Amino acid sequence: MKFKSLKKGLAAVVSAATIATCTVGNLFTPVTAAGDANYAEALAMSLYFFDANECGTEVDDNCLTWRGNCHTYDAEASLDNATGLSAASKSAIMAQNGGKNTVDVSGGYHDAGDHIKFNKTMGFAMTSLAWSYYSHPNAYDSSKSTDHLKHILKKNADYLMKVTYLDGNDVLAFCYLVGDEGADHGEWTPPETQKMTRNTYWADSSHPDGCTAGYMSSCLAATSIVFKDSNPDYAKECLKYANALEAFAKKYPKPASDGYGSMYQNSNSADDEIAFAELWCAIANNGGTLPSSYNPTYKCIGNGQYTGGIYDYYMYTWDKAWCGYATLLAECGYDTSTYENEMKFELNNQGGCPTDKYNANGWGASRYNCSLQMMSIALAKGDANSNYAKGAKYQMDYILGNNSFGMSFLLGYGDKWPVRIHHRAANPDNSTLKYTPYGTLVGGPDSSGNYEDNSERYQFTEPALDYNGSFALACAGLVDLYGGDASALDSVIAAAPEIDENYKFGDGNVTPPQPTTEPTTEPSTEPITTEPTTEPDKVTYDVDNNGSINVADLVLVQKYLIKKCQVEQREAYTTTGEYVWATYYYIDGKEYVNLNLDLYKDNKINVFDAVVLKRYLIYNK
Repeated sequence: MKFKSLKKGLAAVVSAATIATCTVGNLFTPVTAAGDANYAEALAMSLYFFDANECGTEVDDNCLTWRGNCHTYDAEASLDNATGLSAASKSAIMAQNGGKNTVDVSGGYHDAGDHIKFNKTMGFAMTSLAWSYYSHPNAYDSSKSTDHLKHILKKNADYLMKVTYLDGNDVLAFCYLVGDEGADHGEWTPPETQKMTRNTYWADSSHPDGCTAGYMSSCLAATSIVFKDSNPDYAKECLKYANALEAFAKKYPKPASDGYGSMYQNSNSADDEIAFAELWCAIANNGGTLPSSYNPTYKCIGNGQYTGGIYDYYMYTWDKAWCGYATLLAECGYDTSTYENEMKFELNNQGGCPTDKYNANGWGASRYNCSLQMMSIALAKGDANSNYAKGAKYQMDYILGNNSFGMSFLLGYGDKWPVRIHHRAANPDNSTLKYTPYGTLVGGPDSSGNYEDNSERYQFTEPALDYNGSFALACAGLVDLYGGDASALDSVIAAAPEIDENYKFGDGNVTPPQPTTEPTTEPSTEPITTEPTTEPDKVTYDVDNNGSINVADLVLVQKYLIKKCQVEQREAYTTTGEYVWATYYYIDGKEYVNLNLDLYKDNKINVFDAVVLKRYLIYNK
């Protein structure tokens, strides 16, 4: 792993295990949560989860200081370890690769707190992200996160196209899974250090996977719509693959089972993913609008029933697309009353979005709750005073901290969140978070109102791609309905050692907000814009000048950084009667004079002062 800057090198120290009662979350987060949540801030923050789950040879260059390149050997995956390829498909792939017996399946995104890569969950999550922009572009523009969104969508689309081999306009084969459930789940180590064998699983005409092909197609079609104006050539390439995968799924609809394991197994039917792919491709091929001539292969006939004897009784998820299909058709104005009635049926069947009780249903309940919010928001039709809108708002406010736990289940949002989550990269010691993975949505409370902050209780504390994809769909709609102020995130990014505040997304046409310059008469509390290249050899760490260096000194730095103190300068006299100006600090009702806060000796007071002190306390005590 290479280090882009000193800040990256020190991030591990800043976010190291808890010292006394001080946690990283409390130290570096000056935001407040709850009642009326800031949806624009939450939406923009949620995108950072995808950066936390990035895999491959370019992770060093993403916006997070604590993640590094991982599973780089996926770039030389042996076809001898490929399951599902016929001899003919293997030969054709080797021919396209100059006779090599290896293929490049590096990149993409880890599925959850583990490090398996599933095209199906990537397809679902990124379809949801692209859809959230398609339906609510103003939400991203107003929260200044459009470039970040496109950055994520492009990395995902690049991966899906790279692992899909075409023969002209037809799919020859595609890798749908990298890694193995048993081996991966059995090793709790950060992805950067893992060297386990990662087998690959493939689909071709002799071993198809219609479910995954459908979601990959939806994802690439929806992504092409997002890029159709800003990068039309790239959009065209995405759509080429989307159309090929849709045709493959229709021709070979059988779901695959190899490699999925007990937790990820496909359903018995790919009809819903195929219907969704058909709809997204129809919209994308018509420049972003549903053609008036569109005649869907699958039609709803009411109460969860579709033509062909298909029954649906579940919300929009990584393995169930019907509710998403019905919602998108209604949004596009196709037989609106039929599909709105279908949405209402499905919503009521799952307990809806009440305004007086959180609806927690299933394993990792927050994701399902967000899918229900998505339908409620669509049914609200822009009316913030409708019961549908109010219900979605109540549910999201609960997730973001307006609950009996006083805790936000979107990490980094608010002033309290889970710290023992099931995520090997952020929690490599399987204890308390070493790094705060900002924007990560965990499962949260169950249907009984119970929650356990325990990394081994996956249903409560594990995040996944589909969780954050569903969150974006709901939260973007709430930004449109109720607004928000994403500038609140600027100070979080500037203060968080886990995020490079100078990072530029996309083509670099948007520059992240820069710290303001503080008056020279007072010390600056903002992070420095030009980082020192070397650390001073000698630093005095005694903040309160009382002769000892301990956690009390760190607490004083913390409280200064989050502005939980008052500072003033006034005249004073030394013990020898000399007249001087002194700086007085009032913290927790106690007065301090001339605190030694510039521990880094760079003539600024900022996050690096806490960094060096925390490192001293960890390694010198």
